[in-house]
Parts: sequence; C-alpha cells; structure tokens
Amino acid sequence: MPQIVQKTLFDTISIEFEHSLNNMNTASRILIAAAIALATAPCVMAETVSQKAAKQYAQRFFDQAYHEHTAPVKLAYTGKRLTTDRLFTPFYVYNQPRGGFVIISAENKAFPILGYSLKSNFDADRLSESERGWLKGYAQDIELIRYDSRVPEEAIKAWTDFPQYLVGLLEAPYSATDPSITASAAEAGLDELLYSTDSADDGYFSALYTPAQWEEIVGMQLAGGKDVAIGYVDVRKHLYPGVVHGRKGDYYRIAFERPNDWLLRLMPAEFLGERQVALLSSPKASEEEEPEEQPFEFHDSFMAEIASTAAYAEDRRMALQNEPVIRSAGAGHFDILLPENAELAMIYNLNGSHIRRFTYDGQPVAHINIEAEPPGFYFALIFGESGRPYGIKLYR
Repeated sequence: MPQIVQKTLFDTISIEFEHSLNNMNTASRILIAAAIALATAPCVMAETVSQKAAKQYAQRFFDQAYHEHTAPVKLAYTGKRLTTDRLFTPFYVYNQPRGGFVIISAENKAFPILGYSLKSNFDADRLSESERGWLKGYAQDIELIRYDSRVPEEAIKAWTDFPQYLVGLLEAPYSATDPSITASAAEAGLDELLYSTDSADDGYFSALYTPAQWEEIVGMQLAGGKDVAIGYVDVRKHLYPGVVHGRKGDYYRIAFERPNDWLLRLMPAEFLGERQVALLSSPKASEEEEPEEQPFEFHDSFMAEIASTAAYAEDRRMALQNEPVIRSAGAGHFDILLPENAELAMIYNLNGSHIRRFTYDGQPVAHINIEAEPPGFYFALIFGESGRPYGIKLYR
C-alpha cells in the first residue's frame, strides 16, 4: 500500500473514533463507561438483551420463517472477542438445526436482527477475514451506541412489536444477482479511494451521512443494476472489503472473499456507523417511477428568466468550479446550481428522517421546495448525472 503523504478525509474521520477507544487504559474505560451509563440511563432507555431473551427471539425468528415450531436453536457465537478488551457481548449468533442462523443484538438501542441465513449454519472457525471484520464493525458500533444519549425510535419500535418487525423483515421483496465485481477488484478500488486526497468531496464515506441516508444511497445503486464495492475500516485503518449484490428490505447480500447466502444489515443501529467506505455512482431513475413532487407550474419560465440574467451567469460560473451554489427564492424554495445536470435530490430533517424526494430531467439546477415543512435546518443530498453526490445544508 502506498505511503500516505497528504491528510485524507479518512484520516480526519478516524481521529475522534481512535481517541475514544485507544487513548485510555482498561481501568479508565471501565470507570468512564460506568459513569456515562449511570448518567444517561434514565433518558436513553438502553438495556442489555440477555442470552436467555436472545434465544427466545432467535427461536421466534425461525418459527416465523419456517411457519412451524422448529427445533431449539443453539448458541454458536457471541462476538465478545471483537469488542474492546472483550468487556461485553455485542450480539448472539444462533444456529437452527434444520439450516440457517440469526444474529441477535445484545443491546436494545440497535436493531434486533443484524443478519441471518435460512440455509447455512454459522461456523466461527471458518469465518473469512472480511466476514470477521464486518462483524467487528457491528460490535464496535454497538459498543459505542450504549453510551449515546439519542433515543433510537426505530429500534425501540422493532423490539416493542417484534412480531410485526419479523413480518416486515421476512416478507420484504428480494432481489440479487451474482456479483459483477470481484473481491480483489473491490479491495483495490477501495484502497485507492481511502488513500486519495480528493475523495472527500465525492461522498464515499459513511461518516458524511446518517445510516438511513447511507443505506438509501447503496440501495439506489443496486436498484440501478450496479453492485457496490463496500468496506468496513477498523481503528487501525485495516480494510475489510465486500461487494453488495442484492437486497431484501433492510438486509443486503454481501459477497466477501467467498460466496455466501447471508443477508446482513449495513449498519446495526440508527446512529453512528461512521467507518464504512464505498465506491458509489448514481443509478438512472426507473422510467416507471413517478416523482413525488412536481415542480411548481411556473418553474420552467422562471428558470428561463434567471438564465438570462448576469447574476445567474456568475453563479453558474462559480458552480462550474465544482462547488454547488445555493440561491433562495424565499418561502422554502431553493435553486441549487451544480457543475453538472441534476438527477435526484433527497431531503432529510436533522433527525435523519427522509421527508422529500425530487427528480430532474437534464437541468443543471435542482429546485427544492420545503415550503410545507416547519422552520429549521434541513439536509439535501443531490445526485448529479455523473453519480457524484452533493451534500447541502438548508435553512427554512
């Protein structure tokens, strides 16, 4: 791997995470963790899921999946060795004797089921390096989210209504193809991206997005018929690459060094998930897909008018220098001038909830209308025709 000469976005993202896990001794970690847990327990509703409870959840999963009472599940792995100093259990893996396994979170601030298979059993002794690395990513995110003060509403809802959660998980549509990218090609592309100095502007790092936004981006590329080279990077900057080549709801088929039939979440929780990297491009919108929002009726004439003004020409010149230019038309209307034609914009509130979606047809200006939304800050994720994502903060 080439020697790093310049500081990359990856280095910047790593600093705070590394300090939080590495720059303290074991005793300090335990004392700080205990203090934070006591201070935040009343407001974050964190709770460890016991092995007994996890086994019951795993049994209910297989009973629902096979539509019958199945043989008792057997504990196959806990992932404890993947956490800092092996201090706690992040998840439990249970095998079903008739075939299959399920990964149950040991923390109720993460989603209940992190991954599963209905065919193959889990064998910890035969895990590949990248398979183990992906599980390590789960473990470290769950370790950190225990002390996060935010309330994970979607995860709490899933634990509270577990039967309905299972229905949605198992009945979600499934689509997958054979991987079109080899594991070695994925690793080479991701390595180059990690150690480049200009990839920061291209939105390839999950730290720039919420987990929901990151999953939306990966899912869009899959829907466009393109596999995604993706990887988890640990605190030592070791890359564990894979290829996303299928999806079933919130769970993804990821090929690592060898084929598997696993379905895995990209991230275990609604927060954090800051150590993934992917080679992304924007898929073409489906021809059958109707845009959720139609531009207001005088938009075409409005665009023709401002295109003829000197102010627009100057803003367009600036946009061609690779940075978007924001123009506010008032009352929650914005025009974002890009250095290329816009294809799609997704709007999120500060909680990370997806609230709006706009599509465009060959225009270098993305019009955004959040007039109906309450006052506050919003995040716009706009894709150009080249596949480059542009992240923009707006105030309504």
